[in-house]
Amino acid sequence: MHLTKRRQASLVNVERGGSEPALSLSNGHPPRYGGRNRGGCGDPPRTSSARLLLRTAACLLALVGLAAATAHADFDFEAWRTCREIKVLEDAVGEHARFPLDDHVWDHAAGPGLQDLRILRGETDDIGFAVHVPAKAPVRIEERTARVLNVAKRGREASELTLDLGENPPVANRIELRTPAQNFRCPAAVEGSDDGKTWKTLRADGAVFAFTGDVAKRFTKVSFPDTRMRYLRVVVGAPAGAEPIDLAGATVFQETAPETGDLPLLLMHPVQSRTETLQGTETWYRLDLGAKNLPVSKIEIETAEENFTRPVRIDIGNKATMPSRAGGGVVYRYRTARYNEERLAVEFGETFGRYVHVRVRNGDDPPLASARISVYGRPRYVFFPFERGRRYRLFYGNPPARAPQYDYAKTFARVDRAAAVEARLGDAEHNPRFIATRDALGPHPWIIRNQWVLYVGLGVAVIGLVLIAIRALRQTPVEDAAD
Repeated sequence: MHLTKRRQASLVNVERGGSEPALSLSNGHPPRYGGRNRGGCGDPPRTSSARLLLRTAACLLALVGLAAATAHADFDFEAWRTCREIKVLEDAVGEHARFPLDDHVWDHAAGPGLQDLRILRGETDDIGFAVHVPAKAPVRIEERTARVLNVAKRGREASELTLDLGENPPVANRIELRTPAQNFRCPAAVEGSDDGKTWKTLRADGAVFAFTGDVAKRFTKVSFPDTRMRYLRVVVGAPAGAEPIDLAGATVFQETAPETGDLPLLLMHPVQSRTETLQGTETWYRLDLGAKNLPVSKIEIETAEENFTRPVRIDIGNKATMPSRAGGGVVYRYRTARYNEERLAVEFGETFGRYVHVRVRNGDDPPLASARISVYGRPRYVFFPFERGRRYRLFYGNPPARAPQYDYAKTFARVDRAAAVEARLGDAEHNPRFIATRDALGPHPWIIRNQWVLYVGLGVAVIGLVLIAIRALRQTPVEDAAD
């Protein structure tokens, strides 16, 4: 390689212990940089770029954190119509508090989903909460092994079926009959015996029935007190004016009722007004509960009638006309010398509305005497973290609001609900900062409603910038050997 005289002199000077830097070039050109940084040499151009990239990544990372921290905070004073004080006793002590929702909340909230509820602590702190629906624990039902010993008819009076539960009989308290019969109503009694000879009456006033038609219903279960008797016998009386029904078999169960909680499972909705009309062979009742979107899951008919059976249909809606089908069933009462049984309630899947329409099919019988209908629904309780001495308010009345997602609701299963401080809602007040046009705004853009996409994109960008910066920091200067 050809070297200039000045370059040669520089190299000789180094060999003699001169102080001229070994990387100084005689032509005055700056060195070019490249390759790995193996000798710890500085790289001013690359280092500045890398530091800039790292600063950019840090800013993006901070932006992700800020967006995540404020993603849930969609509360805007000007968009919520109604606010109410949450009142707690001054000497109340506890980590959590609860209050029930009343009819005003259901009537003025965005809908049955209650997606526009918000709780403010102090003046600006939008805090998490959970809406709790008390639920009945499932009944524990265990089937018992039983062998059918005998199926017979007692002339024109009754049918009977005898079961053997074995030498060490388990506890039993319910029998479900199987029969091909349709459209019948029969009294039923259950007897028990340890030896198959001496019988003891376990229940004398049971009843079984089956109906077809618009509201089909079948009830062939007879319950009785817990017993360990080996033999059980069911005696089913003949329907009025007909032959005894055929019995095809039976299944024996033990039914264990669950423990009740500290909150009621159902609350009665006061009926504000009612109309009653006779439509052919049916009586139609329309009940106005006075507020929209109320949860309804049960009706109960009270009447002075002694012996009757009526199929019932229930429709519910927020408008007085054109309600939606909610459910149906059969109500009955039998009070005779032979048996005493009644079922006056009809339960169905939870439906929301203001108007409850009940249609009672009378057939050729007159309408039920002095019938009164009660309506029930499952209450809602709002639980929230409580700090003594702080102010709490409930806001609602913003239809476009989205359902919030709080960590408190996700961890609510671990909250000791029985220890929560009791609270109540104050009078409903119009939010003075509400602007009427704000609630007419359309839904948030797609990217706001799906913010996880934004977070993922920003996260990928941060990772990419960090990797580029690390790679740049590892670059080392390389001597220009082109001369």
